[in-house]
Amino acid sequence: MKNVKTNILEEAENLLEQLTANASNDSVRTKLRNLNDVCRTIVTETKQRLSVPEVLRHYKGRFPAVSQSLSEQTVRNKRANGNPYQTLYRKWEDIAECLLATSLQKPIRMDGGIICESEIRKIENTTLRHQVLLLFGQNRSLHNQLNILKQDACNAPIQIDRLPPIAGGEDLALSPAEVEAVRDFIDPRKLHAKHLAKTEDHGVSTRDGRAIADPGFITALEKISKSYQRP
Repeated sequence: MKNVKTNILEEAENLLEQLTANASNDSVRTKLRNLNDVCRTIVTETKQRLSVPEVLRHYKGRFPAVSQSLSEQTVRNKRANGNPYQTLYRKWEDIAECLLATSLQKPIRMDGGIICESEIRKIENTTLRHQVLLLFGQNRSLHNQLNILKQDACNAPIQIDRLPPIAGGEDLALSPAEVEAVRDFIDPRKLHAKHLAKTEDHGVSTRDGRAIADPGFITALEKISKSYQRP
């Protein structure tokens, strides 16, 4: 962990050196160094994900001088020759995700699940919680089916986990809004906007390669979507 952290922090410093060397004036160089210091503090000390508003809140607190001010537009705007502030921010955003992923302890789950039902029930949005519970049940069902195939291959006894009851699951038919939510999730453009990607085995991963859905997850969603298509 220590070596990984050291290496990626060095990458940020190398990028800062490149950006300051190519900066058009001293004012830009100063602001880049300030931005780098703020991002480094948030990532290494508070150990949280970055957001532009949060970074700028800390920036303003540490560098209140008008001559050193940065606006959200300045950080977000795309420029023909590249935006050095955005480039530096994105680098630290990637570093934050990488450090968080490295530090998280991932318990081994034997039921094919990535999260447990208690975690799902913490989702505040009722519609989204219901959708995720449905997918949770389907994911476990697919895992059990895979176990059946494996056990059948060696002619061994088959043990299938009993699916947990789903609150409010009396009517499992999806509403039009829920179907659209599923279709939105599997839309490649919207996956990319959420910094997610479809893997070769039809699972889902983050930009740093951390798997957040099992192989076949996207295929399962696509089948759900197709099952609601009008004839």
